[in-house]
Amino acid sequence: MDVDVVDDDVNMLSLYAGMMEALNYQAQLFSSPIKYLEYMRSSCYEPPKLTIISDVNMPLMSGYEFMRAVRAVSPSQRFVIVTGAPDVQVQDEFSCFYLTKPFRLATLGNILRGISQCHESGAHPESIKCASIDDRCDFCLVEWKCPRAADNRKPMK
Repeated sequence: MDVDVVDDDVNMLSLYAGMMEALNYQAQLFSSPIKYLEYMRSSCYEPPKLTIISDVNMPLMSGYEFMRAVRAVSPSQRFVIVTGAPDVQVQDEFSCFYLTKPFRLATLGNILRGISQCHESGAHPESIKCASIDDRCDFCLVEWKCPRAADNRKPMK
């Protein structure tokens, strides 16, 4: 699979399925972080080729807690964090991209192309133009560190 999607809203999962199909990406859909973590522990687990897209506000575990749990097992896993309430406090675990619901198909396509470029050629946030293709300003992110860059010590804006 190219992308794994975790969202507790069944309607959003259906929307993601259609968007992924329209963008020619294969996706697996999960209705909770708990179900995804159970899948990770199974013998049939295969990490997504590109990214995990996760909602922030979910019962039992937030998207940030989920990202932390996945990265405890797979530290280099890419994430796209999505929320309808961007004023949610961003945690110290940086995501590759941030999206505010509702978002456009073209925006998701640009993000997935950026992640594909990162996957194929390595993390180069300046050439991919990460900051220009997502909604990180809505999340009040002043300093962002690429979680995949070789040198994470310098914040990238």
